[in-house]
Amino acid sequence: MKKFVKFLFPLVFLAVGFAGFQFITKNQAESPQLMRKAPEQFVFVQTAEIKSEVPTIRLFGAVETPNFASLSAAIEADVEMVAILEGERVKDGDLLISLDRRDIELDIQQRQAELREIEALISSDRIRHTADKHALETEKNLLKLTHNSVERAKQLLQNNAGSQATLDEALQNEARQQLAIIQRELAISDFPIRQKQLQARLNKAKAALGRATRNLEHASIKAPFDGRIAEVMVTAGDRVARGGKLLNIYNQSDLEVRAQVPFSHASAMQQAIKGNQQVLAQAIYENQRINLVLHRLTSLIEQGQAGIDAFFRTTSIQLPALGSTLDILVDMPALQNVIVVPPDALYNGNRVYVVADGLLVPREVNQVGMRTNENGDQAIILDGSGFSNGENILISRLPRAVSGMQVRIVEQE
Repeated sequence: MKKFVKFLFPLVFLAVGFAGFQFITKNQAESPQLMRKAPEQFVFVQTAEIKSEVPTIRLFGAVETPNFASLSAAIEADVEMVAILEGERVKDGDLLISLDRRDIELDIQQRQAELREIEALISSDRIRHTADKHALETEKNLLKLTHNSVERAKQLLQNNAGSQATLDEALQNEARQQLAIIQRELAISDFPIRQKQLQARLNKAKAALGRATRNLEHASIKAPFDGRIAEVMVTAGDRVARGGKLLNIYNQSDLEVRAQVPFSHASAMQQAIKGNQQVLAQAIYENQRINLVLHRLTSLIEQGQAGIDAFFRTTSIQLPALGSTLDILVDMPALQNVIVVPPDALYNGNRVYVVADGLLVPREVNQVGMRTNENGDQAIILDGSGFSNGENILISRLPRAVSGMQVRIVEQE
């Protein structure tokens, strides 16, 4: 019996050792699978939908106006009255500022007197011209008489009945009469020239009177259009020089928003304008939504400018005061065959993950735009050419998302 036990003990020991070796070997073979099997991640997904989408861009703009007038003094005078205050609304033709007009009125009186004097000279010259024409006929008759006197004096001298002195006197009278006729004819022929000279002086006097009268009108500064007073630079009693600034006024009905569009989006806006497509936008100011539409793009780009200036007009309520700044969301032309995902779906700027059979499958993507709603929530617009409708796109943000990671989709409420 002792021999049998002694023989059996080594066999049992070997059997236990072999069984332990088999157990360890089996566990070592299965351990890599256990190590590779990570716990499942619960994630949200979005079903891919290929469609057309309107991208948006965010701009910052300022309220401006093309009808901004800076009114200056056309004359040198004292400010007599200022009828408006900064910020007031005025109508076209309303009196804004009055300048002292007493010096202008005296100047007008002087110009009127000069005008009447020249008109009198013109009338006098015409009367003298008529008299000269009548006098010329008389002068010619007198010349005939003096010529006859010369002939008689010559005849008497030949007959020794007269003297040389008498003949000389007759010749002198004839010469004087000829000179008188020449002077009279010169005065008559010079009449048109004198009239032109006087007419030129008359026109000059009329122009001077017109300027003085216009200066009288300039003493009353009136609103050039319906608008709002932006700034007043003078007060009653001030002395203003010609060209001195008085006030600034702008047309509130022509307000627009000026914003700089990055060059990357400028071409799309230009194409939309050429194609007569409306580019719509929205701005929020003091809890009011302002609908805008692109009106035009500037044709001038200054050196160092990062974009092109766009001008928007309102299609709803009146814009805020001149100079106000607005946060603008612009709807760009629609993009075709794209999908829209939240920002958390995009990894490293060029990758999303599709969930297939409970595993993450990476997909390289091309971002073609952004979409921002009125609440400020953003979405990313991706080129949809690499997707199929109905695919599940991961929209949960996983810190260590890798290809092949096991996930479990959770339905969103």
